[in-house]
Amino acid sequence: MKYEGFGDARLEVNFDVDRPVELVQLTLALQALARDYRRYANDSIRDSGGKVSDDDIKLYVTKVETGSIIAELGSAAQVMGAFLPLVPVSPLFAGYVEFFGASVSYFSSLAKRTGLKASDITATKAAAQAVADIMAVPAAMAGSKFKLAAKIGAKAADGSEFAAQITLTSEEAAEAQRGALIAQKVLDYRGDADHQNVLLYFERTSTKSAKSDGRTDDKAVINSISPKALPVHFASALDAARVNDMKADPHQNPFKAGFRVDVNVETDRNLVPRFYRVVHIHEVIPDDDA
Repeated sequence: MKYEGFGDARLEVNFDVDRPVELVQLTLALQALARDYRRYANDSIRDSGGKVSDDDIKLYVTKVETGSIIAELGSAAQVMGAFLPLVPVSPLFAGYVEFFGASVSYFSSLAKRTGLKASDITATKAAAQAVADIMAVPAAMAGSKFKLAAKIGAKAADGSEFAAQITLTSEEAAEAQRGALIAQKVLDYRGDADHQNVLLYFERTSTKSAKSDGRTDDKAVINSISPKALPVHFASALDAARVNDMKADPHQNPFKAGFRVDVNVETDRNLVPRFYRVVHIHEVIPDDDA
């Protein structure tokens, strides 16, 4: 079916899986792809001297097929008549596929490195988040495949209908996801901690997500610092998500584990500890092993 206002060019995303995918996970992957494409398209247009606002470039799902999950994404630029002559989307789609392939290769290379520092990473946190979210679907299913292609509509002279495409196995997707998560963690690591490698024990947790500044409704004790349970803030969104995953997993219990962490201790005007700012979680140690 062809929709009015859309051209023939498409981004085609194919998650070749052999079992159902959780809707939330699939939605996160497609949202991440749309955000990443918008950043790429906006930067490309501005670098070439064009003018565009952040809301001018959007992707719309134009077709979904079951079996292997195939989504075709069309550009909102083609719906905007006045904007269309300035933005040929076919080159943008092809360029983005190549850009995404390079991002995947870069983060895969990080998965093999040790001792990474923030200064070693040339990608942004946003790029790392995009690759981590998109790769989460194929990485979670052994034997699956991921394909991203720039579809040109009518077939070219050589019979191809794709201007550019990349295909990844589940193993390749998992490696890229690992590298992206490592990059996020390194980039989230904010400065030196007041106390390193100390054991934190939760006394209260909440299912609410952390605030934008890392504040939570959780309280924890670090016996080597204070016997009092103090509120917990997280410097890293990944660490906050890691603890939240434990809360939601019936096979894990944050109250029956110690967390080896680096922390800053924030004090009031009388130098009394008021809250812990967890800079980094090194590992989770079940009570039986502590």
